[in-house]
Order: sequence, then structure tokens, then C-alpha cells
Amino acid sequence: MRVVITVVSFVVFLLIVWWAYSGRQKQRFDEAANLPFADDDMQERTVEEQLAENRRNSTDIKSAGQSAARATAEQEVPHV
Repeated sequence: MRVVITVVSFVVFLLIVWWAYSGRQKQRFDEAANLPFADDDMQERTVEEQLAENRRNSTDIKSAGQSAARATAEQEVPHV
């Protein structure tokens, strides 16, 4: 019985090794191997995008505030 279990285990091991090194899996494994590096790049890019968006929003808020002040000043009519 031990011999049968050992032989079956060895055959399963060889099948797993054959599957892992088959050419059809190479692209998938290469992509998976590069995931940690892609995550760092994505996180840095995301932080840069957030900073750029904050700068745009800050500029938009300032220009909107100036436009509102001008509109208010134009609408005010001195009371006689």
C-alpha cells in the first residue's frame, strides 16, 4: 500500500511540474511574477494623480472665489 501511495504521489508531482513549466502557463506566471512591481508603480501613480487633482481643485476654488467676489461686486448697487 505504501508503494502505491508513493508512486501515485510521485506521478501527481510530475504532472504538477509539467503543468507549471508548460508553455501555455508562461505568460500567466510572468504577469503574476511582476504584480508586486506593478502595484508599487500604480500606487505611486495614484498618489501623483491625487496631488495633481488637489492642485487643480485648489486652483478651481480660488478662481471660483474670485469670480464670485467679482459677480457680487458687480451686482451691488449703492443705495441712495
